[in-house]
Amino acid sequence: MRVRAYRFRAYSSKTTARVLKTQLEVACKLYNALLHAEKEEYERNRHSMSKNELRQLALDLRKKNPEFQLLYSQVAQQVAERFYQARERFFDGLVNKPKKKKPHRYLSLVYPQSGWRLCDVREIGLGKNKKRKARLYLSKIGFFTLILHREFLESQVSQVCVKLYPSGRIHVIFLVEEPESQELSSKEPVEAVGVDLGITRLATLSDGRILENPRPLERSLEGIRVLQRTLSRKRFLSKNWLKARMKLAKEHEHLKDFRRDLFFKLGALLAQEYDVLVLEHLNVKGLIQNGTKKRRLRLYDSSFSELRAVLEWQFRKRGKLVLPVPSYNTSRECFLCGGINKGLTLEDRVFHCAHCGFTLDRDLNASLVLLKRAGWVPPAVPGKLRPIPPLPSLGLVRGRQGGVMIQEAPPFRAG
Repeated sequence: MRVRAYRFRAYSSKTTARVLKTQLEVACKLYNALLHAEKEEYERNRHSMSKNELRQLALDLRKKNPEFQLLYSQVAQQVAERFYQARERFFDGLVNKPKKKKPHRYLSLVYPQSGWRLCDVREIGLGKNKKRKARLYLSKIGFFTLILHREFLESQVSQVCVKLYPSGRIHVIFLVEEPESQELSSKEPVEAVGVDLGITRLATLSDGRILENPRPLERSLEGIRVLQRTLSRKRFLSKNWLKARMKLAKEHEHLKDFRRDLFFKLGALLAQEYDVLVLEHLNVKGLIQNGTKKRRLRLYDSSFSELRAVLEWQFRKRGKLVLPVPSYNTSRECFLCGGINKGLTLEDRVFHCAHCGFTLDRDLNASLVLLKRAGWVPPAVPGKLRPIPPLPSLGLVRGRQGGVMIQEAPPFRAG
């Protein structure tokens, strides 16, 4: 069995949103109380509490403190489990020691087994836009309205997480247990594509198609700096500070949504046309450490790791093959003869082989080399580069930072 997350935008009344914020503050206080109790127990007996002891302590604190009774009982136990997992990761050397949490950074509650219910499920929309509208009840919080644009088995839901983002948006995540799908489809793979990732061109395909890098962070950097300066002038945790923080968070969330929207649509396009995806295994961390300030900014803006993860998931979800190959000298190696052009620099955009005289675009040659290293030889070398059409379907229409084509349903008046 595997666990898949289904995330949906949640709409609520102002009263329900205030109740959610209050419960997040209470859960943060409970987390800090457990942290304090753990420190006292270790100083007194040199012993760390187990998971069951922490869960029982959370229930005991909930019985004694009326404020903690605002939380659902299983949510309180989940807070204890969250602290236990943070402590175990510290013992394993993965993260720093757990410390006191601030209320404005504790943003999610988890209902592990019960305490939630989907009701009033009905279909809305027509044709391809057909979706389901439902109301979600969370114990001790209230009702949320969801637009279910993806199908999942309600009986297989293992956890429900409600998350309040810094921008003010609320999302609900359902963790669903599903059977493992086959890694490969039964049919023999026919078409393969090599993808070379870059800063100038976000992706260059071995069939000659290219996707220019929209650089959303670089384009909106001036506005983000203004918002950041405005936030720095406000008194910490004041009302004006919270308002400025929300504006800055909305801008960052817009960039994140734009990037993910573009990556998912590119992955869906490639997964529909090809059976095998060939990607280079990039050391992104090393590239960032060794690059200049401007290059580091563009590497962060390109998000190669996220792009690669999305492309791999789109192919494996459909039972197709993903082949990672080494990235060493892919730009300097000749596709025809295998010779190495050691004099090639980052400023050179055309590859010329001194051994056989082969000349081709630098990124296109690299994508063909990736395909060759994976054991696939294209029938012909593309003669010229061409953009991936149509650009509006990939979220690159003109407008604010390229204009995001939002996948989820538009907001509506709650209530």
